[in-house]
Amino acid sequence: MASNHNPRRRANKLAAPNAAMTSLFQCEHHWRGIGELKSLWGDGVLLAIGTKAPDIEMVELANKTSERLPEYTDKTVVLEFWASWCGPCQSRMAELQGYPGKYPDWKTNVLIAASIDESADIASKHLKAKGWNETHNVWVDIHAIRAYHIDAIPTVYVIGRQGRIVAVNPRDLSQVVNHELEEERAADAK
Repeated sequence: MASNHNPRRRANKLAAPNAAMTSLFQCEHHWRGIGELKSLWGDGVLLAIGTKAPDIEMVELANKTSERLPEYTDKTVVLEFWASWCGPCQSRMAELQGYPGKYPDWKTNVLIAASIDESADIASKHLKAKGWNETHNVWVDIHAIRAYHIDAIPTVYVIGRQGRIVAVNPRDLSQVVNHELEEERAADAK
């Protein structure tokens, strides 16, 4: 399968942790961090296909419980990093909500929408207002952002059931996930 890795295909800079730093991040520009700022967020060198997906802690927003990514081993995982303030993230999140209905095979897998908002409450309120409940909605902190080298959003990783990255920012998410599911079915049939 051809690589879908395109690190420049990012629409929005990560927000800074406070309003004073927010202006340092601009839409449609690749952040070339300077010193302190670069150390706060990911380095922008997204994880390569074939890399073991880093174990991150996530807060499940519906019940505020902590969970870890390895809990989804043996499932194909779509891990979408987004934020309520990110314009391009809104259309991506809306699109994700439609996938379970459009692709019934996806119901046995996991669509994780990982908010990087300043707090879990901000993400929860936004999700509720939009009615976005078809994804597994979580909030992540700076450790997850660093682990996945995020410096712009939206950013999506597809993780195979063996826990390895199979695609990064694919142009056609449904094609990648459906291909992965076909390969899994073929392997299971052997």
